[in-house]
Amino acid sequence: NEDNSKKFASQIPGLDLEQFNSCFDSQTYKGFIDNDIELANSQGFIDTPSFIIVNSIDGSDPEIIRGAQPFPAFQSVIDKKLEELGK
Repeated sequence: NEDNSKKFASQIPGLDLEQFNSCFDSQTYKGFIDNDIELANSQGFIDTPSFIIVNSIDGSDPEIIRGAQPFPAFQSVIDKKLEELGK
């Protein structure tokens, strides 16, 4: 919730709280967050943490990583996605 987010942010060293609160309150990125939540729900995310790595901003070709994983698990998926994109 809003109070918890702002409380957590206040504990981050060096964070400009005025800028954070202004951005948070403006809800500029709410649409992006709502899209991410909708995508996560559509993929059946029930584990925490869960990650989804996609080929593009539209969420195409999702690959899910469930649970706490070491970096190599992420790296292999990221490398695969970059290869598919020709990068």
